[in-house]
Amino acid sequence: MPVVTVGLPVYNAAPYLADTIHSVLNQTFQDWELLIVDDGSTDNSVGIARSFSDPRIKVIADGLNLGLPIRLNQISQLAQGLLIARMDADDIMVDKRLQVQIDYFGKHPEVDVVSSFIYTIDKHNKVFGIRGSTSLPNTLKGAICGVPIAHPTVMARKNWFLEHPYNPTNFRGQDIELWLSIIETAKFHVITDSLLFYREIGLPYTKKYLQTSQAVRTLLKKYSKKIGHRNTLLAFLMTYVKDGLYILFHLFNNEDWLLHRRSKVLTTLEQQHAQEMLTQSIQRNLTHRL
Repeated sequence: MPVVTVGLPVYNAAPYLADTIHSVLNQTFQDWELLIVDDGSTDNSVGIARSFSDPRIKVIADGLNLGLPIRLNQISQLAQGLLIARMDADDIMVDKRLQVQIDYFGKHPEVDVVSSFIYTIDKHNKVFGIRGSTSLPNTLKGAICGVPIAHPTVMARKNWFLEHPYNPTNFRGQDIELWLSIIETAKFHVITDSLLFYREIGLPYTKKYLQTSQAVRTLLKKYSKKIGHRNTLLAFLMTYVKDGLYILFHLFNNEDWLLHRRSKVLTTLEQQHAQEMLTQSIQRNLTHRL
């Protein structure tokens, strides 16, 4: 039984999937399984996943398009590891990610969920910035304004994921709904090291943002009695203001400017160091391929 399962849901990620898998293979901590669950990809994602010969890699492909939350719950059910590490199929792990998070769990068994800061990258693997916060809300009213947890960096015990499944009908805000449901009872920790390269710059983003924003408004309606009418109204208005900004910048082909503003700008030396770490994380070892 491996210590940790890396849960990787995949949908049409062929341009980036090989780098993602290599970043798992290159981890300093090696007692893992990689569970790749395809959600009915129509590109060569499954072929790329199956081209790796490492026996720790398991590929599940049933040809169905069921949606991300259902696949995340499937990963929780199939995982053999005591811990489950989330990541997305277009992101890249820093080579020490698993070791750092596992070590933290070993020293702090009272913690339920461990996440980390992230590096932001573009579609060409260029590093742009750092994002993260350790100021986590501990009430539902505070969480409505946002929970600064980067979902692909999350690690938790398998039993915890099984006890707290994702809502299978919430296709764009399943992580937000999960955090809202447990924010007052779960114990979180955010590691201030950036342990994941998160791909967003240069990719179509506004449509996904608007879908997530609509999911947030649905959650606001659900929790309106608990957070109060005034707080609900203010949060509703803020979602529409942000929607308008993203639509406006999208119309002028400048949505990347907004994405850049969400991250801390790196110095030249920091950017160079991060770029070197990314290159190291995805380096190829031909023995990994069939």
